[in-house]
Amino acid sequence: MKTTAVILAAGKGTRMQSELPKVMHPLLGEPMVSFPVRTTTAVTGRLPIVIIGYRGEVVRRALGDRARFVVQSEQKGTGHALQQAEHLLRGRTDTVLVTFGDMPLISSESFKDLLEAHSGAPGPLTMLSVVTEDPRGFGRVVRGPGGTVLAIVEEAVATPEQLAIRELNVSGYAFDDGWVWDALRKIRPSPTGEYYLTDLVEIAGSEGHLVEAIPVREPGEAIGINTPAHLNEAEAFLARRVGAGDGRVLSPNTS
Repeated sequence: MKTTAVILAAGKGTRMQSELPKVMHPLLGEPMVSFPVRTTTAVTGRLPIVIIGYRGEVVRRALGDRARFVVQSEQKGTGHALQQAEHLLRGRTDTVLVTFGDMPLISSESFKDLLEAHSGAPGPLTMLSVVTEDPRGFGRVVRGPGGTVLAIVEEAVATPEQLAIRELNVSGYAFDDGWVWDALRKIRPSPTGEYYLTDLVEIAGSEGHLVEAIPVREPGEAIGINTPAHLNEAEAFLARRVGAGDGRVLSPNTS
């Protein structure tokens, strides 16, 4: 089964307080986007497609021939970002593995778990999640009585009951190529005009599909980077891994 990764990396990252694209901030001496590029390449055996936008030429130069690139010229949300890869992928792969450039700590093992689960799943969408007491502003994974995932509810619009949920969306997804591109067209824009990838969970359910969520190998993999403080936290996590000889994330400047 052929799998191709798409890494969403078009955002500016205003909370980083820097003119650098967010995904270009360094982790242990290399741009954070290098980590998902390396892990997804190891898992799929194929060059990932990186969706670039703000100062995309900087990202392109940094990654060179380690990825293919597509420009998201308008910042209209994560669903819109994935749509930019349709012309390269539709009908040319079996599974689309999607992750984010600002989620650099997800290990190759967690991606392998996701793809293995998806290969045997009855539905067209399988996702990664984490159970933790620190919500970090992530969307909550809402499950039905049978355990299937019904929706991802963003923290800003969650009810008090939903805010109490400790299973969080980690922004790692496996989609059937034959389903995802048409499903993206069913996403309705938010009040700000953005199209959110997370809406695909509810769309899949409305079509009668079962959606499964697979946990990452360890909670630290769910450290997303939106601020300098998050960057420091991620560096500390990676330093512990490298110091312990953990091979799930390659040390800087290795291949």
